[in-house]
Amino acid sequence: MMTRNKLDVSGNKLKNQLFRLNWAWISLEKEYYLIDENSKFLEVTLKRRGYLGETSFVGIGTKDGTAEKDKDFRGKSQKQVQFNPGQTTASWRVRILTDNEYEQSETFQIVLSEPVMAVLEFPEIATVEIVDPGDESTVFIPKSSYSIDEDIGELLIPVMRTGDTSQELMVICSTHQGSATGTIPSSVLSYSDYITRAEDHHSVIRFDKDETEKLCHVVIIDDSLYENKETFNVTLSMAMGGKIGVHPSTQIIILPDVNDDPAAAKATRPIVERHFWFMTGLPERWLENPLHGKWY
Repeated sequence: MMTRNKLDVSGNKLKNQLFRLNWAWISLEKEYYLIDENSKFLEVTLKRRGYLGETSFVGIGTKDGTAEKDKDFRGKSQKQVQFNPGQTTASWRVRILTDNEYEQSETFQIVLSEPVMAVLEFPEIATVEIVDPGDESTVFIPKSSYSIDEDIGELLIPVMRTGDTSQELMVICSTHQGSATGTIPSSVLSYSDYITRAEDHHSVIRFDKDETEKLCHVVIIDDSLYENKETFNVTLSMAMGGKIGVHPSTQIIILPDVNDDPAAAKATRPIVERHFWFMTGLPERWLENPLHGKWY
């Protein structure tokens, strides 16, 4: 509403005449959108307020940023949005184009312009950010635990890769003590159970282009000492060229070696003694001290 002086062609003048202008105001609902590349579509909402008694129009389009039209997205062919009398919202779609390659987040803009029977208000420009977490190269260990015998020698733990495999990836595969004890290769200590993989460059596993599986090697030490079940962990860290997945670690369970169990060895002794007596006919005491000596 405003006041103005009105003058006709004869010079007649009316002062402080009241004028009322009925405006419709059009804007975007948001000034920022975040969307996953795999979402296929982004639906943008336009809002209209103010005078709704007339039909209004507004131009709409996209502007490239790091994301490019027809490569990363495609706007609807309709370049103008119509608001009918009484209508307060309208929508416009942008198609998001997907691929199998991982990309950093990219942006473009949606821009309103050239309103008819309306004026623009903030926000008339919105930034759209496309993220691509699903295609990021990801490494993980497929199982949460592995049970092994002490005499396995070398344990081969699979390390898997999913997502974009078009580039190389490196990750550290290291061991971490639990009840089982590790030792360095140059100095194998008594009572050690495995050779340590330190969390440094010596323990890097490298995936070349298109490789999806590698093996993490851990040497298990077999000794003659009887030990109960022991555990340690193998863990992935410091991925370069990708990320660590939801299963970055696994527990290694070294099972007891029954061959080292003194109780199991003693339990077999009566059988040996009876067999000795049956085969030789000699008294069982000879097994302990034949001719004041020992036979075993």
